[in-house]
Amino acid sequence: MKTGTIFVLVAFIVMGLQVACAQRPPSIGRPRPGRCPNLLLAVNGPCSNQCTRDSMCPRPKKCCLFGGKCLTCQNPVFWEAGPGDHVKAGPVAE
Repeated sequence: MKTGTIFVLVAFIVMGLQVACAQRPPSIGRPRPGRCPNLLLAVNGPCSNQCTRDSMCPRPKKCCLFGGKCLTCQNPVFWEAGPGDHVKAGPVAE
């Protein structure tokens, strides 16, 4: 075969692989690591849910119930502070 023919065949194979990967559904079922923080604040009035699953939130946030009423994207918690622990607030590194 000629070099040009091989190049065209390789180009079609690469394009086909890109289309196949683009049509693959996202991994919906796997929750992100960590757990939701305890958000016991009262929510007054109606709320608009930001998410229904972790994959709808920007990384590394999780979809969490806020105030027992609204679903919002929150930074995950990886441990609970015990008596005498010093807690430093800030974003979780990915």
